[in-house]
Amino acid sequence: MKNYYTRSDLAIESLAHAVKDQDYKHHEERMGEVTIETFEILKTSDLYPHERGKYIEISFADYTHMSDITSSLQKSLYTLMRDKVKKLDPLILFVGLGNETLTSDAIGPRTLKHLRATHHYPLDERHHHQYFDSICLTPGVMAHTGMETADIVEGVIHQYQPDIVIAIDALCAQSYEKICRVIQMNNVGIYPGSGIGNHRKSMNEATLGVPVIAIGVPTVIHVSSLVSDVYNLLEGYFKESLDPSSALKVGKRKRYEGRLNEMQRRLILGEIGQLDEQKRIQLLNEVLNPIESQFVMSDKQIDFDVEMISKVLSSSINNLRY
Repeated sequence: MKNYYTRSDLAIESLAHAVKDQDYKHHEERMGEVTIETFEILKTSDLYPHERGKYIEISFADYTHMSDITSSLQKSLYTLMRDKVKKLDPLILFVGLGNETLTSDAIGPRTLKHLRATHHYPLDERHHHQYFDSICLTPGVMAHTGMETADIVEGVIHQYQPDIVIAIDALCAQSYEKICRVIQMNNVGIYPGSGIGNHRKSMNEATLGVPVIAIGVPTVIHVSSLVSDVYNLLEGYFKESLDPSSALKVGKRKRYEGRLNEMQRRLILGEIGQLDEQKRIQLLNEVLNPIESQFVMSDKQIDFDVEMISKVLSSSINNLRY
């Protein structure tokens, strides 16, 4: 099989085969019902697609504890900003990447609809409320504009000279459980469209001339990753079916517990069941890519999730104060 890395924009998934404290550093904390993980990638590698820098991932089970999610996001974003810009009241360019007419790609534009742009406010009013100086841009996608998104952003940067760019975009996950349940931030930048393989010009400090923070939410999953997830579910299902005590369990569950032993996997799931998750995804990629069947998919409640996530992002950003 060819050597593919796992197709995920999330550091928490892509670093599965990297070496902790050698390739990256990791720190985890909790705020109420929210988990905040910080990854500092120390070097680039063929094992993962991410560049060197800091990645913060905020994970949550649902939207019940909205205040914990917004507080975690606000705190983490403020930290990333202050690491890059020391100016008390910097001019921030917010960029909402994506296609507003496609729900799974509309995180960026929908977030910017609710953002408070303040650059046109009187100076005394901004200072009174301690609002950051901000401008907003929704550049659309190349299919609609005929222009590279990075070129449009570069033109606005040339005109307004912002101190920092904060780009918001949809991402791709490896696990369906993370769809719209993780918010990732980094101080590295972003490749618009990379989640579904549409690699456009990069947006980072080297290309734009100003620091770039990227905020992303996974909204889609590749079919190869989804099929691999189904194999894991099948293994857990068969293990519980073989266990008499499982007959006492009733109702819905998030996951099946337990794993088959090597002999059971071979008998029930066959040769593919013997492969670990990474090799299974590599095999599925190798099978699906030549026949152009490497689809990306989203959840059936993606409309609700995107609406909720965009409100979480906009609320957190609007509450930022210098």
